[in-house]
Amino acid sequence: MRNLALCTALVALTACPAEDPSTTDSPTTDPTTDTPGTETDGTDTETTAGPTTDTPTGTTDTPTGTTDEPTGTTDPGTTTEGACDGIDIPAIDESGCEPLASDYRPRENNSADDEWPACVSDMGPYTLVDSPPSTIARIVAYENIADLLWRKADPTSDDFTAARNEYVLPEGLESRLVRREDLHYPPIPENEWDPQVDADKQCTVEALAAKYPERCVGPAAMKPIVDEAFAAGQAGEGDPNIHAARIHGGLLWFLYLSVYKEANTCATVAPKDCDSAWAYYTGGEPIDGPIGMGAEVQALSGNAHERIHDGIMAARCWRDIAQDMGNYPLLDELPTEQQDLFEQGWEQLDQGLHRGYAVIVRDHMQKYVDAACSSAETQALWAFLQVAGPVLDREAEERDAAAAAALTGLWTAENPGPEDVAKGIAALDAIFPCP
Repeated sequence: MRNLALCTALVALTACPAEDPSTTDSPTTDPTTDTPGTETDGTDTETTAGPTTDTPTGTTDTPTGTTDEPTGTTDPGTTTEGACDGIDIPAIDESGCEPLASDYRPRENNSADDEWPACVSDMGPYTLVDSPPSTIARIVAYENIADLLWRKADPTSDDFTAARNEYVLPEGLESRLVRREDLHYPPIPENEWDPQVDADKQCTVEALAAKYPERCVGPAAMKPIVDEAFAAGQAGEGDPNIHAARIHGGLLWFLYLSVYKEANTCATVAPKDCDSAWAYYTGGEPIDGPIGMGAEVQALSGNAHERIHDGIMAARCWRDIAQDMGNYPLLDELPTEQQDLFEQGWEQLDQGLHRGYAVIVRDHMQKYVDAACSSAETQALWAFLQVAGPVLDREAEERDAAAAAALTGLWTAENPGPEDVAKGIAALDAIFPCP
């Protein structure tokens, strides 16, 4: 845990075509991030792979998908205010949170007081390993989708079509989501790999995605949610706000895991993936003006936002320390102490991401309580939560099995009352108190 005192929990693309990644990326200079562009980004680039069973389609035709909607209420909330008597949801309070002694802390005396060696990240801002990554265009597309769908009331079929056009841009969000892996789970055994498919695309093999759905979370879980919601929205079936909320939940899930994944492959596959980790979180913008997930976290908890950014800077710092005259050895080529330092920084980032993602989920839970207590619409909020909430179950179970069970039960509820969701907020705060 990253707190000295437990925080109170009360109930009361236009993207350019990418090039093949290289595991020996050796830039001679470290350009700054003042001018984002659309160059390629590490292992999230398209390579010539063997045949797969999961090929994104770049069409704008209206698909015919399912119209399944969440198991929440089917009518606007009818909860009376009397049912909410005694519910008191505290404001986010991270005043008792402190970094670990082992954390990289570039915002405190330019890292002079922490245990990390001097590096390029100490003075800030983020310094690129390579050219500006194509990831930036994906986050711009995410923002465009948000404006078309969940940031407006009652998006139309045309809005869903325009949003899907953003989603399926070449080298865009869809191209990465359909192969995204969750590195919190064990990798697919190498002896089961399809030899005709690149190492970073094994999850596009249908049989492997079916056998390892937790690792292959992109094709196994995210893709069906997003595809079905787009199809129903374009067809004009059901409640468009529910479909928009499910797309929001699916894409946010993708961004959350992508930051973590790219920070790892920066060490293990392609050094420039550090730049992709940074861009997946900030959209290529400075720490004080991010877009995408970074903006959503910053709006709710400046502390969580800054701690996530510190973790990204830790990965970049490690990459600078673990170099030899502009050459970047990969993790397994380095001595144990440098491997340990990477794990330290990667874990720091992971802890920040858990809390940052949790405060977004918490905000939607609080909005649900507020809506239910005022007899307002709750369906779209619950649609988002049924997608985004369970993402935290694995980490929650590791930290506090009893509190995690309460959350798991909540996500599967058909029609949770405001008191139940308020209890869920208390559990979430107890499990994820600090970044």
